[in-house]
Amino acid sequence: MNDDTPQTPIALAEITDIAIGVEMKLHELLDTFELPGARLYGVNCAARPTTEPNLCSLAQHPDVYELLDSPSSALARMFDAAAIVTTGWAAPLGPDGTVDGAPSEHALRRRVRLVVAVADHGVASVLRFADDPEDVVTDPGSATGSLADAITRFWFDPPINLPASTE
Repeated sequence: MNDDTPQTPIALAEITDIAIGVEMKLHELLDTFELPGARLYGVNCAARPTTEPNLCSLAQHPDVYELLDSPSSALARMFDAAAIVTTGWAAPLGPDGTVDGAPSEHALRRRVRLVVAVADHGVASVLRFADDPEDVVTDPGSATGSLADAITRFWFDPPINLPASTE
């Protein structure tokens, strides 16, 4: 091996393809749409088919925002990408783009599992519904709201350095 020759970095697949591959693998592994909390996975996918990502379970927490803010979640940055998996209720959006009331109390509510993948080149998500598991909805990064903001901060903001303990 010649150390003077620069190594060619391996380009990652499109983030939507990574999200779809991760969701497909998790769909095979998880047979539920009711997880006790959000889960964080590290994803290695460089030089692999997008249908065969390597997943490493890193953490779980009942609150997805606390999971993303946890200092230990920074371990995900050691991987090519990270994936957040959460379950809950979804309800149809009204004409103004909002849900009338809590999705869990809506007459047309559906159980949903959401997988969000994030890497240096973007964010994408995949939804799958419990009542129609073949109905998969992908979003190539246009999602907005508090979860989208939290995931963007989690991956793209610089890590917070805590002061060293004086004990």
